[in-house]
Amino acid sequence: MRKLISVVAFLATILCASSCNTTPGSAEKGEAKEEPVFPVGDFLRAQLHIVDSLKMPVTRYRQGPDGSDTAAITLEETNVLAAPFFEHDISQIRYKGKYRESSFADQSIPSITFVYEAQEVDLPLRRVDVVLKPDPASSDKVRTIYMEKSYLVGNTAVEEKLYWKADHFYQVIKSSTSPQGKSTLSQLKVVWDPTE
Repeated sequence: MRKLISVVAFLATILCASSCNTTPGSAEKGEAKEEPVFPVGDFLRAQLHIVDSLKMPVTRYRQGPDGSDTAAITLEETNVLAAPFFEHDISQIRYKGKYRESSFADQSIPSITFVYEAQEVDLPLRRVDVVLKPDPASSDKVRTIYMEKSYLVGNTAVEEKLYWKADHFYQVIKSSTSPQGKSTLSQLKVVWDPTE
């Protein structure tokens, strides 16, 4: 019961914050009220800020057609390599109404997952999953963010799977398939939690 109250309180906070941004008279005109989306970009920027503030050592692991390597990297490199996570921030006004939200709770973990799916076929960012750990004593905590992208570069089909484990690491898996059927796969993992 406490978990349900915590979830309801979290959602009520988001809805209350979004209602402050409505224009006067919009309710009287019968305009549809837009549901707020999770501020993915803001959360990820805050994660990078924590890495910067705590001056954590960051390690990059890379695998691809040209081989694999491991290296210590700077904060600037950490930010540059995280760019795929910021290319399509669903909380930006230009994506308003272009993603449908659904959610479900998993009592076995326990977690609450918010799923945002693209409603237009030409949107490169196809899906975003935000997994929260409910906390009845304080605010819910983000566990992970998962994104799927699908787009064309020339005639080459590209798919990206992006995964961010809060306070630990992020990972980008990218596969490309040329019109001739040649496939390539690359993996990038950037870690700042020494226990990973």
